Amino acid sequence: MASAQKEAKKTKEPVALERRRLIGYSIDSEQAELKKLEISDLDDVVSVMRKSAFEIGSAEKREIESVIKQGFSYGAYVDRMLVGVALAWPICFDDGRKQLSVCEQPNTIYIEDLAVLNAYEGMGIREKLVNVIEEEGSSRGLSFIVSIVGENPKEDDIISVVENRGTKAERMFLSKNYKFFKSGYGLAAYKRVSP
Repeated sequence: MASAQKEAKKTKEPVALERRRLIGYSIDSEQAELKKLEISDLDDVVSVMRKSAFEIGSAEKREIESVIKQGFSYGAYVDRMLVGVALAWPICFDDGRKQLSVCEQPNTIYIEDLAVLNAYEGMGIREKLVNVIEEEGSSRGLSFIVSIVGENPKEDDIISVVENRGTKAERMFLSKNYKFFKSGYGLAAYKRVSP
């Protein structure tokens, strides 16, 4: 009996992993609170992005600060802890030519980066962040939401590629009826949110 208990102790997961799994299974996107990011959130945003495999140095941190100051970025919080971010800002999008540009009268919100901590993946947080940015764009009278979601596929049938081997972000945008096009920056997803 004693040897069976010792064997069970050897295979038991560390307490921290047990807690993380419990948190992951007990939290859903309904429990995530969304709020507009502020400069005071900068260090937490950088931390989430680094933990989500983004390389963030001092230059990137200054860019993130600049993006947050524009007032279009959101964070997802669970128990007051930042678990996901959507960095976004206003730009111009020419739907006919499928081109993005900086301009004086933006018509689009561009989502630069969507990052969700691994422990909170698969809970709808990424989609919830996009939903709130869509609402923001619509309420401000902007026409589109655009995001670069991955590398341009070699194939011409983008939808088939996204359905069969797309990233989580690509498949999420497809499920929300976004259209796709190949751009000079990578595969772009876009959707009209107001006329």
